Amino acid sequence: MELLIIGLGNMGQAILDGILENNLFNAKNIIAADKKFSYESFKEMNKYPDLNFTSDNREAVNKSDIVILAVKPQVIDFVLRDIKGAAVDKNIISIAAGITTEHIKDILGSKSKITRIMPNTPALVSEGMSALTFPENISEEEKEIIMKIFSALGKVVEVEEKDMDAVTALSGSGPAFVYIFIEALADAGVLKGLDRDTALKLASQTVKGGAEMVLETNRHPAELKDMVTSPGGTTINGVAALENNNFRSAVIKAVSAAAERSEELGE
Repeated sequence: MELLIIGLGNMGQAILDGILENNLFNAKNIIAADKKFSYESFKEMNKYPDLNFTSDNREAVNKSDIVILAVKPQVIDFVLRDIKGAAVDKNIISIAAGITTEHIKDILGSKSKITRIMPNTPALVSEGMSALTFPENISEEEKEIIMKIFSALGKVVEVEEKDMDAVTALSGSGPAFVYIFIEALADAGVLKGLDRDTALKLASQTVKGGAEMVLETNRHPAELKDMVTSPGGTTINGVAALENNNFRSAVIKAVSAAAERSEELGE
């Protein structure tokens, strides 16, 4: 079985690294296609010496069984038109935010087998969260292969396509919101006298540890918050300050705004 990844940016490389590290495909059975491979300045070919590289998307699709479109929504129409005809009987996997399967089928044809997936950037350190929706015309064996590929990047959940804009906003854009929170925590530590490196390490591990507590204990975040919050103590004073500054409302508005943008990209 031949696998093709079109686009080898950060997410494309994260997918590729996960596949290779978990021995899901032999490198000799993987093709990487990207127009930039024709540039002499491109260095990734040295990083993956056994991989098959090409700048010809259509030729690569003809040789492949599974095609991962690891490209941004702004360029996906160009790629789809480039591979139209060659992709009609292939398993197509798209990670383009906001781009619906119907939109892809409008270009590739109604019989195309499209799996839509929304991964996120923590996949770069094998801690990603990928949500996916499968087409009706896909076999259980094909589903299993795709699940294994993206499980190599972290955790995977299956959702209905109607929920993909919310997923894109929450877990796709969410890491950026978390990074801002970590930066703000570290800034606060520096304000109170900590050196920058120590403050950043404390902030990062605190967020990571809090997330692990939610995942490992299956307790509601409110319950875990109450475990830290003593009457009249330091934490409740901090919580009150967050509430006074509409922290929850700001986060909800950020995710809502991102979801609305995802909807616009699909129009």
